[in-house]
Amino acid sequence: MTKRLNRVLLLLFLLIGLPFYWLLVDNRPGDAQPKPVGIEQLRQLAASRPGLAPSGVEVELVAYRRMPGNLFSAGTGFKRRLIGVMAWQLPVAGAPPIIIDSGMNAAAAAEMGMEQFDPKAWSRVEGALDAASQIIITHEHADHLGGLVSLGNANLLGKVRFNASQLPGNRWTDMLIWPKGPLPQPAIAGSQPIAVAPGVVVIPAPSHTAGSQMIFVRLADGREFLFTGDIATLAQSWREQRARSRLVGDYLAPEDRAEVFAWLRTIQALKKAAPRLVILPGHDFEWIVNPESKTGVRQGFSATLH
Repeated sequence: MTKRLNRVLLLLFLLIGLPFYWLLVDNRPGDAQPKPVGIEQLRQLAASRPGLAPSGVEVELVAYRRMPGNLFSAGTGFKRRLIGVMAWQLPVAGAPPIIIDSGMNAAAAAEMGMEQFDPKAWSRVEGALDAASQIIITHEHADHLGGLVSLGNANLLGKVRFNASQLPGNRWTDMLIWPKGPLPQPAIAGSQPIAVAPGVVVIPAPSHTAGSQMIFVRLADGREFLFTGDIATLAQSWREQRARSRLVGDYLAPEDRAEVFAWLRTIQALKKAAPRLVILPGHDFEWIVNPESKTGVRQGFSATLH
């Protein structure tokens, strides 16, 4: 009887335990090495463009849903986490703001199964996009790029610092309905960080998607921020060096796992070199606005300059 029970338990482990571990818990980084991106390089680039740097960082929570943490940070358990769909505004004194990511509209929120959609927040994001001097998208998934494209405004698209993989021609961008007519040419090319505005540097980081890019921001008062997009979905992602689960990262929304780990290690190295650098993960809204996190991010967009 004992031998038979042991065989049954072993069979159950092989049939259930191993797939469970592989799909939701396994977090081995392999031999991924951090990228050669240093904090002094980013600071020099941020200072290379004349003019006023942004004065702050503001966030709008457009929609959210709660999902098990394991999905987005492998091995962290099944406790449901609030996965926020956000847009960011960088106010600039006496000038139009810079916008990072664009949220999504009500139809897209319903299609993606969001628990809540905030029409007032979306309206503020629309106004900010219209007023912006330029727009930067961390990557081409619908909950980051979709809000902008859904407005069907070719003039808005002309403000975007696209890279080639964020424009039509791949699995994710082709899911969106783009305005008719010619689209802008990519403004970001190559693999090296590039300054796009005073205090603002785009870091090409293909990994989570082919078009992933992080944004380093040094404010006029010297505070520094790094927008990771979905390379680090949650704060735990970069703090504990945890990629998305294989269920998500290998099958549901395939990403280059080795490159994700390389960039997670890069984020951690930048933080070590600059302890006051604030890392802003792609969907961890509750952590971002928690006073104990001391991010300095303002919840809600201030009035925009048209």
